[in-house]
Amino acid sequence: MPVVGAISASHAPGILGWPDDVTAVENEAVFAAYDTLRQTVADARPDVIVAFLDDHFENHFRNLMPSVSVAVAEQHTGPGEHLLELLKFDAVQTFGGEKDLAEQILRTLVASGIDAARMGSAEFGNNLMVPMRLLRPEGDIPVIPVYINVFTPPLITMQRAFEVGATVRAAVEDSDRRIMFWGTGGLSHWPPIWEPSRGSDDFLTRMKTFQNEGRGYLERDPDLWTDIGPYEIKMAEEMGDACVNPEWDRDFLELLSRGDMQALFTWTYDDIEKQGGHGGHEILNWMAVAGAMGGAGCEVLTYQPTPAWICGTGAVRYTV
Repeated sequence: MPVVGAISASHAPGILGWPDDVTAVENEAVFAAYDTLRQTVADARPDVIVAFLDDHFENHFRNLMPSVSVAVAEQHTGPGEHLLELLKFDAVQTFGGEKDLAEQILRTLVASGIDAARMGSAEFGNNLMVPMRLLRPEGDIPVIPVYINVFTPPLITMQRAFEVGATVRAAVEDSDRRIMFWGTGGLSHWPPIWEPSRGSDDFLTRMKTFQNEGRGYLERDPDLWTDIGPYEIKMAEEMGDACVNPEWDRDFLELLSRGDMQALFTWTYDDIEKQGGHGGHEILNWMAVAGAMGGAGCEVLTYQPTPAWICGTGAVRYTV
């Protein structure tokens, strides 16, 4: 059987960028959970990681944001040079892309009625690089990224994300490669990404311009992604516990751990936006992993509110 495991975990930049700003209890619990996931990955011995990710405007921008896309290429890179300081990386890394299998995934999605877009080589941000640094710092396992739009409405539904994962599973079922699924993001948070319903300030105005114009804007504003770290830290200081919604996070993890997909399918865009924030839509990536694992329950390794990272932090794993 080619599927050897699956995990989902948060990817807040602060996990790498300012790890000690959370409480000692939170820090110990989160990094213990990631250590467990690291061993889980090692024990599974995957040949390929199929990662359900959302794009933080590394590859897609608001003027062209596909609902679902698959990066089909021999290799991918990350983090981008503009994110090295934020995420505490010394250099951009290169990952294999398992191009033929990625092509098969893309074609299976489209043939199944899921209109996924084709990408070339992808550039990763904290979406992959935070968990990769903690779970497989060697970076020696090829990655096939399947991107789900979470920041530019309209978004796909929770059920559709589940169906994306189930279809990807079907695409790799007959592969001779050992496949592991990763889903990253969340949980509740209101990140400093501009979106129409929120107010603006100087930083968010800069971010809005970047999100609309694309990478060329960084030639005029090279410090944008360096400044985001201090901006998030200031948000945490000013908002305190209001940065996250632990009750909502725990409700999600409880339903996910029980495999109660029918309950999760009822969660609407507006529900998530109100309770989990515009960053909470990253649970679509977790739903894709749930779909890839047939809606089975999972083991919750930790949940910590971690408001200092302006993001609720969770980690789960599935038994094959």
